[in-house]
Amino acid sequence: MTGPAPGRSGGEPPFDGGPHWVWWLSIHALDLLVRLLGPVRVQGSQHLPPRGGALLAANHVSSLDPVVLLVVAHRCGRKVRFLGVQEVHDHPLAGPFIRAGRHIPVRQGAPSRAPLQAAERALRAGELVLVYPEGTVPEQGVDVAAKGGVGLIALRAGVPVVPVRSRGLERGRTRTWRPWRRLPASVTLGAPLDLPEVGHLRGGARYAAIGDAVLAAIRAL
Repeated sequence: MTGPAPGRSGGEPPFDGGPHWVWWLSIHALDLLVRLLGPVRVQGSQHLPPRGGALLAANHVSSLDPVVLLVVAHRCGRKVRFLGVQEVHDHPLAGPFIRAGRHIPVRQGAPSRAPLQAAERALRAGELVLVYPEGTVPEQGVDVAAKGGVGLIALRAGVPVVPVRSRGLERGRTRTWRPWRRLPASVTLGAPLDLPEVGHLRGGARYAAIGDAVLAAIRAL
């Protein structure tokens, strides 16, 4: 992985996901996995705050991109928590590592604000939280609208919102891809966003407007 990375700042909140060795083992295993996948070029790592809460909003291209973003942040000296489906948290193999990383479960088909509230608490506590405005991995070539959840979190938490765009990781979605084929990928972090003024809007329209602006910024990278 190439590109500048800020040093460790000591600004991280105390780790409370435990056991710590599980987190240590998982992040180093993921780091090795990313190295095996192929070169990942990182641009704009200076936009990742070295301390304090920040919301990372990324495009979702495959199951590989959360892994790569966790490693990118780790190499910049930060831990990231992401919102992921409950099934991953319950998985017999992946579950212990996901829970050790204190990632936030989202139960599909059961609308609840609990995950959004958990993300807001984490941000206010000075952590990094990764969200996907699209809410899922869309079909290639299809643009989908942003979900309102990212707008709600961004508006209520009052922390910097950093757009992130991944390219090249789509290969994890194709049946013709082979793990031993090392293909290049890139991750671009943009400057924290100036969110649009939404005081004239009400209810869900406010969150939708924020979500649309965030998703547009990601696609513009």
